[in-house]
Amino acid sequence: MRIVGITDLHGRFPKSIKEISADVLVVSGDITHFGKGIEVIEDLAELSDNMEVLCVPGNCDTEEVIDELNSYNLNIDRKVKKIGEINFVGFGGSNRTPFNTVYEWDEEECYNILKRIMKGLKNICLITHAPPYNTMADYILDKDIHVGSKSIRRVIEEEDVILNACGHIHEARCIDKIGKTIIVNPSPKSYFIYDTKKEIVVLEDYI
Repeated sequence: MRIVGITDLHGRFPKSIKEISADVLVVSGDITHFGKGIEVIEDLAELSDNMEVLCVPGNCDTEEVIDELNSYNLNIDRKVKKIGEINFVGFGGSNRTPFNTVYEWDEEECYNILKRIMKGLKNICLITHAPPYNTMADYILDKDIHVGSKSIRRVIEEEDVILNACGHIHEARCIDKIGKTIIVNPSPKSYFIYDTKKEIVVLEDYI
């Protein structure tokens, strides 16, 4: 299976996305900028004619955005969808930020929901907006701090997660690992391609 991942569009739809070949496209949140650029969801829906498109909203996506994702059946937030042998699990929004954005949650809430959703699942591809704590994916270089979710990290350490596709921290473009789990934050600058047979992930810049 060929999984392609994008994140933090903020209402911008890179034209090269339409040229990507994938079995599954995962979108890790901040699809709009507080509702601005909501028409990008229609562009994502058009891609679903040729591939599975699975989205979670980010902390900058409003209720209107979530309703629009639901109307196109693209929203996997707090849901599971099995495709082939892989269980895709989604969790949108972010852990608390200093900015009090529109979709934030408490760590305990996140942990409890994910544990309930994942119970008994194997081969999980976890699609989150927030990155796991203390990884390259949540590191803000100029402040020398990690700002990711401790509950997402804890769940990854406890469950059979093969891949965590995340975003949120624009400057933290990376491929990292927690144990056997691949962590990838493609940032707004690029997309990732994950080959499930070879278990290899690469980052490609938008053209």
